[in-house]
Amino acid sequence: MQGCLEKINKILSENIESLLPDNRLAKFVTSGSKFIRSRLAINYIRANEKELNDNLYYLLSAGELIHNASLLHDDVIDSSEIRRGKSTISCQYSPDVSVLCGDYLVSRAVELLSKLQNSEILNIFNKCVQSMTQAEICQYFLRGKIPDKNTYIQICKGKTAGLFSAILESSSIISGIDKDIASEFGQIYGICYQIKNDFEDTSANNDRKNQIFTAKDIFGIENAKILSDNYKEELRGLIITIPENKYKVSLKGLIDEL
Repeated sequence: MQGCLEKINKILSENIESLLPDNRLAKFVTSGSKFIRSRLAINYIRANEKELNDNLYYLLSAGELIHNASLLHDDVIDSSEIRRGKSTISCQYSPDVSVLCGDYLVSRAVELLSKLQNSEILNIFNKCVQSMTQAEICQYFLRGKIPDKNTYIQICKGKTAGLFSAILESSSIISGIDKDIASEFGQIYGICYQIKNDFEDTSANNDRKNQIFTAKDIFGIENAKILSDNYKEELRGLIITIPENKYKVSLKGLIDEL
């Protein structure tokens, strides 16, 4: 796994120019990230007994760029001061710089996706970015209001789960495995990931500051945990037919971390 992530990091480094002093943007993208989306996709593909190739590395790198771009934009929208334990680019320089850097990362992601010469995958990511934007805008206009349960899940699907789903589905297209199951797995994992994030202190404090109500507010703490557990059981069911191997074990571990 480490070797795979190093290849992705190398591609990321090669696709980020020194736009900021001290190469701050490149450090933001390549350092401190858990690469959870790439780790999930790599284990899913390898568990299905498929090998990684250059196109998959380009795809995963593009996914990481889009994720980081969304963080740069989120930090402006939420007036966040800390990201990954350090001062945000928005605070250190300006919100304008953070937005421009985010736009730049998206453009480099599109460039990487274009290398695949696959219009289906380009369309998947285009719709994904649209959904991420729509969900973020929806959440903005719900500030100070408690959304109903269905609205919360829809925001999760757009804001967080959509990118997980796009990466898994597209990886499966390249690898020649069932894209529908992969897409569903990614979406459910993403919803669980967002629920977990809602319980983390830094995220919770930021949401409270911005009057954003999350899973524990909407469902109650116990019911939110039950909801997450139910989703995790769905995830385990979706990989039950995958052959038993070390990558499947790692997949199960990633589910257990939620």
